[in-house]
Parts: sequence; C-alpha cells; structure tokens
Amino acid sequence: MTMTEIQTLLTGLMRGIDKKTALTVEPRVDSEQSMVTVHLSRDKRTGSLQLAEADVVAAETDLMRRNQLRSALKRARDRMWEGDAGYIFSTKMESHKSEAPHWSRPMQGGRGRR
Repeated sequence: MTMTEIQTLLTGLMRGIDKKTALTVEPRVDSEQSMVTVHLSRDKRTGSLQLAEADVVAAETDLMRRNQLRSALKRARDRMWEGDAGYIFSTKMESHKSEAPHWSRPMQGGRGRR
C-alpha cells in the first residue's frame, strides 16, 4: 500500500470524526517494523500517533480493524484538547458547596407506593 493510499484512507476516517483537523502521514524508517507516523493539527493544537502499516492495510478490508483505527485517531484528536489550561478569566460563576449541614424538610411518611 502506498503512502497516498494510506493518506486517503486515514483522511476519510478523520473526516468522519472532525472535518477541520488536518492529517499528514509520513513513513517511520528507524524501526524494524514498517510503521507510519500520523500528525494531526487543528488551529494551534497538534498531536501525533504511530500505526503499524499492517493495521492500516487490514483496515482497508476488515471493518473491525477499521473501527479500531478510527478509535485510535479519535483518541489522538481528543488528547490534543486535554492539555488545555482554560481561560484565566471567566464570566461564569463558580458554584460553592456549603460545608454546613443541609437542613431540609423531612419527607412526609404518608402512604408508600404499592
């Protein structure tokens, strides 16, 4: 399978997850297995993952392997947002839990459900 075919397959899977995330594929030559490195980028966020070329080739025909490959892409995309520190200032009020015991009216006995 050529790099353009791998790129086409992975781009199609990524479009189903997030259409705005760009995907580039490059071969990894330093390992004894044939691996590919997938780089994801959207806005200022970046992420990457490494896949065995055999898994990508099997995903072309096997739906179960394709779903595993899609899940790996989705996890890599979700990891891009995990390191986000958030805003320094927020207009949202924080809800504070009171440490005092909560006094409420006890539930009336009455008749129970039968």
